[in-house]
Amino acid sequence: MQQFANSRITEQQLELLKSFKYLTDETQISEVKELLHLYYRHKLDTAIDKEEANRNYSAEVYEAWLKAKERDAL
Repeated sequence: MQQFANSRITEQQLELLKSFKYLTDETQISEVKELLHLYYRHKLDTAIDKEEANRNYSAEVYEAWLKAKERDAL
C-alpha cells in the first residue's frame, strides 16, 4: 500500500472506521460501498456541472470538439 506524507487519521475518520465493526456480513459492506460510490459520484457530477457553467460549456461545444477530433483523425 502506498504511504502518504500525512498518514494520520482524523477523529472523524477514526469514528467512521469504528462504526464498520457493526457491519456483520458482506451484503452490508457492499451496501456501504455503494452508498459511498453514489456520494462521490454526486459530488463529482456537481463539480463538473459547476465548472461547465463557469466556462459556458454546452452540448454544442462538446459536439464541435468531437467533430474537430474526427476531422483530425482522417
